[in-house]
Amino acid sequence: MADFGERLLQQLMKRKLRYAGHIIRGSSGPLLQLFLEGKIEGKREQGRPRRNWMDGVKELSGSTSYGDTKQKLENREEWRDMVANLRTEDGT
Repeated sequence: MADFGERLLQQLMKRKLRYAGHIIRGSSGPLLQLFLEGKIEGKREQGRPRRNWMDGVKELSGSTSYGDTKQKLENREEWRDMVANLRTEDGT
């Protein structure tokens, strides 16, 4: 049963990274890209900043910044190879 959960987690991570590639390269249209990169006006609440969707993509891709992640995403072949070789934290 644990093996099924690990495979499911890995499949979800791969799908998230593939979808991020579509969005950043503009395959899904400019609205989604604007949604990810746009600024929200106003003040946020005090405390630790919330994690957003791109924080997860940065973490999975091993990048340290949004710019670094975006640069990786724009290279379709490199991104495809990285997604194909993605491993979960326990090495599976």
